[in-house]
Amino acid sequence: MDAMPAPPATPHDAAHTEPDDGAGPVLSAMLWTMAPPGGTPAPDDADPAAAPRPDPKTLRAAISENEWARVASFRDPSHAWSSAATRALLRAMLSRYHGADPMAWHFLTEPGGRPHVDMSRLPQPMTAETRPRFSLSHTRGLAACMVSLGPWPTDAHVGVDVEYTHRTLPAGRLAARFFHPDEAAALATLERGPPREQYFLSLWTRKESVLKALGMGIANHLALYACLGDPPDVVGPAAVVGPADMTGAPADWRMSTGDPTAAHRLSWAVYWPGSPNPHRPWRAKVTWRHLSAWPP
Repeated sequence: MDAMPAPPATPHDAAHTEPDDGAGPVLSAMLWTMAPPGGTPAPDDADPAAAPRPDPKTLRAAISENEWARVASFRDPSHAWSSAATRALLRAMLSRYHGADPMAWHFLTEPGGRPHVDMSRLPQPMTAETRPRFSLSHTRGLAACMVSLGPWPTDAHVGVDVEYTHRTLPAGRLAARFFHPDEAAALATLERGPPREQYFLSLWTRKESVLKALGMGIANHLALYACLGDPPDVVGPAAVVGPADMTGAPADWRMSTGDPTAAHRLSWAVYWPGSPNPHRPWRAKVTWRHLSAWPP
């Protein structure tokens, strides 16, 4: 089982960077996570009346009319808040790191579900290299947004996924049905209960972050590749996850897993299929900031 970093203090700023050999290019990104006022949600088996009930209306001014309509469709206040928070984080991050008013950005969604900036309605001139790449995720009591910094290769993308961990899961059964056989076998070696459930969520968030970076949906894809190891490798058919490098090792992915709070597991992935020189491996530098208040 991979070792998990300890939950960070709040607010939190930390950077993940592969060892610097001074040779390869670096793709930089920011990752913001935010928890609602009141802190961590209660576990699934706790009294629902005792759980914090964040108010999504506190974020209304930070998102668009269409985004608010989606937020209003959630019956659970916690999920409504985290949905609003992802979009508020995205607009705030785009404004801070790429300029323009937060409300000036417009977005489209690809057939596979990956959102991107609407290049026909840009708030300022951008090229295919300077357009921001981003990924969003939210779960009970947490929102996450990852945004690229500076020029990126046109074919590079990011993915992030976060899951609530204070719940009981049939981890072995789910893995046997949906995961790559190597992942299901790794889970089967762990003791039933929390050890198996927590590692399942590590693998799940990794696999979701990969699919988000690829712009692919979950259906029929989860079993095609594995995300085992520490640091994780993405291993699968080249047609799905990209070709291996000259040594046979996966060359197109950088990934990390951690706990933004004591009740959440998060993984991010950076994908660059067109890395130009396998002798000068590229690196990912991802700076993670955890927020406990709005505005940031």
